[in-house]
Amino acid sequence: MRIVYTIFLLLLLAGCERPNAGGAGMAPLLPTAVLPAITPSLVSTETVASPISTVAPTITPTAVKKWTIRVDEPAMGARVERFIAQNGDRFSLADGGGDIVIGEGGTPLMELILVAAVPFATVRDGVTLADLEADSTITLLPFDQLTPALKVLRVDGQSPFAYDFDVERYPLVKRVGVSGEETAVTLFLSRWDAPPSNFDPHKISTVAMSGVTALVRATAFAMEQRGISYPAEDVASVFQRADIAHVSNEVAFAADCPYPDPIGGTQFCSSDRYFSLLLELGVDVVEVTGNHLNDWGADEFLHTLDLYNTVGMEYFGGGRNVDDASRAALFEHNGNKIAFVGCNPVGPVYVWATMFNGGARQCDDGIYEQIGQLKADGYQVIATVQYHEFYHYAATPQQKIDFARFAEAGATAVSGSQAHHAQGFAFMGDSTADNAIADSPIADDTFIHYGLGNLFFDQMDMLGTRQTFVDIYTFYDNRLINVELWTGLIENYAKPVLMTEAERAEVLTAVFDASGLVMNNEQ
Repeated sequence: MRIVYTIFLLLLLAGCERPNAGGAGMAPLLPTAVLPAITPSLVSTETVASPISTVAPTITPTAVKKWTIRVDEPAMGARVERFIAQNGDRFSLADGGGDIVIGEGGTPLMELILVAAVPFATVRDGVTLADLEADSTITLLPFDQLTPALKVLRVDGQSPFAYDFDVERYPLVKRVGVSGEETAVTLFLSRWDAPPSNFDPHKISTVAMSGVTALVRATAFAMEQRGISYPAEDVASVFQRADIAHVSNEVAFAADCPYPDPIGGTQFCSSDRYFSLLLELGVDVVEVTGNHLNDWGADEFLHTLDLYNTVGMEYFGGGRNVDDASRAALFEHNGNKIAFVGCNPVGPVYVWATMFNGGARQCDDGIYEQIGQLKADGYQVIATVQYHEFYHYAATPQQKIDFARFAEAGATAVSGSQAHHAQGFAFMGDSTADNAIADSPIADDTFIHYGLGNLFFDQMDMLGTRQTFVDIYTFYDNRLINVELWTGLIENYAKPVLMTEAERAEVLTAVFDASGLVMNNEQ
């Protein structure tokens, strides 16, 4: 083998020494015909190292421990299920025992505020702690999992919805911990992202919604005789405690409004001096959809809007022209985004805003599109309707259809601001809402109140026109979770006073029955 390679090398070198026949320069290479053929027999049989393999070795993955969780506190079930859905690579729900236990003792995990919840159509307002466990009609539910279709009972006179709520005195508080295998608990806590409590007062916003305000005729006469603040003596605190207080003022203020006639007609104005009543209530937003806004002239309505602007009151449902009337009143409070829109479908024609004149907003398709956009922008929309007036508790079939359109457009609540006679309720919702927590009862429920009745007006001729509601909406974490009903009875043609228990039971029974809601028999 070596002899062959040597001969080849000598021949190659000899070729390199031959002179270039074509002139000076490099000698031509040896013609390929001179090169000896290399046959397979000349291939070396010496051992040659094998090349490095490019095939990746098979690596068996190390098994990852999956920990099981047992839930001993039922109120934590939905949260733990959501946690497992997000962390299924390391945790699963235990079937029997468990590496981790959620319940009493162990490392503090969460403080739960529970509520005694019953169907909305329940007349009674409270229960004793001693009777709570024996009552099968009551569900104990975490505060933040409430929906408007449920009513919260006071327990021994206490409720998380009370303005002076003291968690240290509240009997339905559970402190939940996590215990178990140390490594598992450590990993669990590193991934657990729930807040330390399901009740955070800095996430709460309340709205007080009311019905008709018309400071005219006998109501105005009573104010002249007994003092301008007289109508608000019993109800003022309800508005003052709310974060956002609403009134629907149907009448313009006027500096030249004459002294009130208690049995006058239906062309209305209110003295400028009466504006102080709204200030005393602490009104934040004024609905201007009423039928009588322009009774005293277009200039006085614009003057009224100026009064609202001067003190920082928002208004909606009407305005200086059609564009202004179409604006929503927007609020952001404690992380809750709340929008008010309203319209008047019945007129009269001269009350509707135009491109050049102020007045109420006429209902058209634009308001439904607006509601949908506001919802898409993250607002909880309260839609009000200055509807046809009926003197009975039940909503008419057409009224139900028309109010449902606002709900279908995306409104969180729909409120009938026209009603001189109190009317009933309805709920529309989708239990598959995006903010639902596993199997909890949270739903995207729209609360509908067809008519709240008179707040400040002089109709005393029948019981239904004396009965009035102020609906207290509670928003938590940008969601409507509760509606509490304040009920009053108008006296002396001017002042709603807090109902007695018997009076309240009477009106609640009447409106629940007229609403077609299934009444809770345990009253």
